[in-house]
Amino acid sequence: MTKKWFQRAVTAAMVFLLAVSQCVTGFADDWDNGTPGLVIGGDGVYEVEAGETTRLSIQLKNTGAGTAENVSVQAKGAAGIIPYKLSLAGGGNVGDIGVNGYKELKLTVTMDDIVEESNYPVTLNFSYNGSSGSYYSGSGTIYLKVKGYGREPDFLLDNMTLVPDSLSPGETAELSGRVVNRGTQDMHQVELSLDNLSAEGISLVSGFSSKMVAQIPVGGETAFRFPLAASADMAAGNYPVSIKLKYQDEFGKAFEKTQQFYVNVGGVAGKKADLEIRNMKEPGGTYGVNQNFTVSFDLYNAGETTAKSISVTAEAVDATAVVPKSASRKTVKELAPGASVPFSFQFAGTSSSTSQNYAIQFTVEYTSGGSATTSFKQYAGVNVSNPDKDDENESKPKIIVSNYVSDPLIVMAGDEFDLTMTLMNTHREKAVKNIKMFLTLAEETSSETEKSGNIFTPVNSSNTFYFDSIGPKSTVDKSLRLYVVPDAQPKTYTLTVNFEYEDGNGKEFTGKELLGINVKQVTQLQIDEFTIPDMVEVFEPVSVSFSYYNTGKVTLNNVMVKVEGDVDCQNKSTYIGNMESGNSEYFETTFSAMQPGETPVAIIVSYEDPSGEKIEERRELVLNAMEPMMPEDMEGEPENPPLDMGQVAKYIGILVILGAGLAFFMKKQKEEPKRNAESMNSDDMEDDDDDFDDDDFDDEAENAEDDKEGMPL
Repeated sequence: MTKKWFQRAVTAAMVFLLAVSQCVTGFADDWDNGTPGLVIGGDGVYEVEAGETTRLSIQLKNTGAGTAENVSVQAKGAAGIIPYKLSLAGGGNVGDIGVNGYKELKLTVTMDDIVEESNYPVTLNFSYNGSSGSYYSGSGTIYLKVKGYGREPDFLLDNMTLVPDSLSPGETAELSGRVVNRGTQDMHQVELSLDNLSAEGISLVSGFSSKMVAQIPVGGETAFRFPLAASADMAAGNYPVSIKLKYQDEFGKAFEKTQQFYVNVGGVAGKKADLEIRNMKEPGGTYGVNQNFTVSFDLYNAGETTAKSISVTAEAVDATAVVPKSASRKTVKELAPGASVPFSFQFAGTSSSTSQNYAIQFTVEYTSGGSATTSFKQYAGVNVSNPDKDDENESKPKIIVSNYVSDPLIVMAGDEFDLTMTLMNTHREKAVKNIKMFLTLAEETSSETEKSGNIFTPVNSSNTFYFDSIGPKSTVDKSLRLYVVPDAQPKTYTLTVNFEYEDGNGKEFTGKELLGINVKQVTQLQIDEFTIPDMVEVFEPVSVSFSYYNTGKVTLNNVMVKVEGDVDCQNKSTYIGNMESGNSEYFETTFSAMQPGETPVAIIVSYEDPSGEKIEERRELVLNAMEPMMPEDMEGEPENPPLDMGQVAKYIGILVILGAGLAFFMKKQKEEPKRNAESMNSDDMEDDDDDFDDDDFDDEAENAEDDKEGMPL
């Protein structure tokens, strides 16, 4: 039995050593092979053209310490709508890449005809396995640089000619020239038009004022012609004609340029008609009501050309007191230079007139042969007497507010202000007495049943004030303090000052004066806090979003959000419009740094208050940018990677399990001989040692040989 136990122990040890050998061998293999690592080679910037398909060759390098197996790559564009399509050759299956080896990725990029940015990021996501079967993944970013984006097409207006070179008033000429594309891009959707034309100056004789051309290639040109005419009454000189050119570049970006071409107007220019009223005869003496009087004069042309379409209109300045008794408007077809024509008009005073002098107005209009009209006015006077009306118009004393001062001039809602008024008796001779003054402070609305309440309230006083008397041409000052309700709308309110008073004979009079008080509300715009990353890469998009609220009591007009700074931003200026009180808006934008270093950026929310004053809320930021990070190639033999603790733990666990199994097996083997020994002692007590014969020995030897044959090697 001892021999059998020994054989079993040797077998278990050999199994244990074989398992340990396999674990150590697998651990050593992983240690020797190392971890693979994939990176994108090169500077990461590749040129593409709008509207074209470009095939890029991108180097994928293994800079790790082990072979990358079953490498798969996927190309992904930026978020949102992108103007390009991506396709990887072979579906992105690369195969294996050995240590320090590389593979060329074939990426096909098809750009749209219209792009809006100069650079577009593309992310390459790759996954692969190590030699031990471990799974790895990574990514890299490349940038598609649109070739030629940002360069503006250049043009030249060449061979600009006016035939004849000097345009006479009332005559025509032809303006011609060529548009030459001397830039590096084709010009598309070209529109050439003439601006700054008018019927009174330089105008177009016939045809269209613009010309359309679908495309002008680089180095190409297109000709244009426009027939022009000068107004007949233009003065000599040089007059500008604006030549406006609208076009698009290859990316659909629109441009507009304007150049001035000066047209010389000469010849007989400057010879204009010049009409004058001469020999004016005003009525002498005084005329009663309904008594006719006549005003006559000569109309003389002192100019150098014929006056045409002449019109003379006569009317009283006070049309209720003096009315015409003849035709009030007379016309003349034309009047030659140095010639004159007589005019006469008849008027009479009405019962509404008072005893005074009334003015008669004469308006003369004419042209010098063109469409421009020249006009002037001249006056005559007449004395009218109406004693009956004079008695009705007996002079009465009046009280006015000759001056008032609001301190401050613009009153804020919810504040108090001082109002100082100067009251004046305008009569030369009569004094006024027993004067009562009160203020009407309520704002009237369109509906009698709807009142906005008191806008102004006296402070520490009543609404009624009393004065004993005011002498002729004398003044009295009155100061009071008023309070403006907090919810008053921003505008100019009318404060009514009412008077009740008497003259020296006790006759009662009333009066009313109106004062304007300018009220303003405080505007409040609250902007949420927002931040940007501490460090970004050049051309890496940075997103900024925030909400802003009108927490004031008035509407904010012409709200606009702008981004200032040397950054690439799609919507640098966004017009919001008007924001009612209590409303909120949300703004989101994305921008990127154009160059490494610190770039100041400002987010500005501007608006106008109800008075038209422009107010800005600024948020200053500093965008820190660095060059895109690209791993450098590893030189020399790669160093051994650090231990994979997961693999170490796995092998230790296997050893612990095997050791526990071996210990259990050894324990069982020790217990079996002990039991066999006890059994043999019991048999010896029953049989004598001498009874052990040769047959028994032969049986034991035969059994030993059988066990030997079954022992594993």
